[in-house]
Amino acid sequence: MTNKLFNQVSGVIAVHLKGKNTEKVINMALTRGIFLWDIRRTADGIDCKVRNSAYEALKNIAEDNDFEITVTERQGLPFYKNVLKRRMGFITGALIFIMALYLMSSFIWFVNISGNKHVSQNRILLTAAKYGLYQGAAKWHFSRSEVEDAMLREIAELSYVQLDISGVRANIKVVEKILPRTDITGPCHIVAQKDGVVEDILVLEGEANVSPGTAVAKGDILISGIIIPKVISEEAGENEAGEMEDNNEPYEVRARGIVKARVWYEGYGECRLKNEKKVFTGKKRTALYLETPWRKFLLKGPRKASYPLYSSKTTHITGYTPAGKFGFYWVKIKEQAIKTTEYSEEQAVEIARSRAMKILTERMKETQKITDSRVDILSSPSDPILRVKVGAETIENIAVAQPIQTGRNGN
Repeated sequence: MTNKLFNQVSGVIAVHLKGKNTEKVINMALTRGIFLWDIRRTADGIDCKVRNSAYEALKNIAEDNDFEITVTERQGLPFYKNVLKRRMGFITGALIFIMALYLMSSFIWFVNISGNKHVSQNRILLTAAKYGLYQGAAKWHFSRSEVEDAMLREIAELSYVQLDISGVRANIKVVEKILPRTDITGPCHIVAQKDGVVEDILVLEGEANVSPGTAVAKGDILISGIIIPKVISEEAGENEAGEMEDNNEPYEVRARGIVKARVWYEGYGECRLKNEKKVFTGKKRTALYLETPWRKFLLKGPRKASYPLYSSKTTHITGYTPAGKFGFYWVKIKEQAIKTTEYSEEQAVEIARSRAMKILTERMKETQKITDSRVDILSSPSDPILRVKVGAETIENIAVAQPIQTGRNGN
């Protein structure tokens, strides 16, 4: 067993000796301390095995005695090293592939959220990212219990959070709290939720504080929920027993009604008469690097960008080991060019107006309809940038309920 192990480490060569009087070669080899084994006679000579270190000596004996020596097989570690050297590129690629698989499986590449109805998915993702869980995060960089506790602590609308890690996927399951209804059922005023000029008012319950044509500001009381009875005659205030009722005490009601008003919105937009912007030409290059604790290796692609104007984006896949940080990163390089566009004043006004209208409509509700609009040019003819202001008028219900606060008269 020991000899076999030693032979595998030092290397074994199987040879065929062709010639006459083979016993002479065997005896000369033994005399010089060359160990031969597995000796078998053939029709034209003998087959045997010799250690790698003694092969050259046996070869010299054979050649001195007019024997032809042929290698039939090589075994052992020294010959594997030669194979490894010839296939170093393949072996390196295999090692890099295995390391890449290990690194990629050590990261979170997908984050799924389920169970949320009112809490936005973006809010949940931002909170999880704050405590280390995000797309591309290493599994050892966050604690599952810490992420769960933080989400319950920072998102008050959640009553339960469960984080499951399955391979490269993180599944966040949430249960939202059942919040009490915020509808106002008690006494309240109707107030203005924005500035405007009253166009029409319909009082269902309560007392009107404004009339058509009245300018109101946000928060002004439109319909009061505090009723002050009118003074009536003594006969109307007598009960069946002939006693007088006190009907002059104010009392509170839940004011209801619709108040339509003219409301104005404004939006600003601008457009350069001569516009320059960067555009992509379609040409691109990608460079792949291997990152180790000692240095970075360029595996594929250009080392430097060959474009005069370009943008680049780097994507990292890294992992940490006791020896340091290992990983890959890609640098995507896209060529850019400057595109110049010139507009006439009419074209610039239309572009600026459309941009202003976009801003304006974002401030309005989808159900609101514009009844009147105007466009004002704010810049002078010599300005390189044309600026406009767009104003729009709508008719909308500005009424909103507001509870009557105790200790205040509400007027």
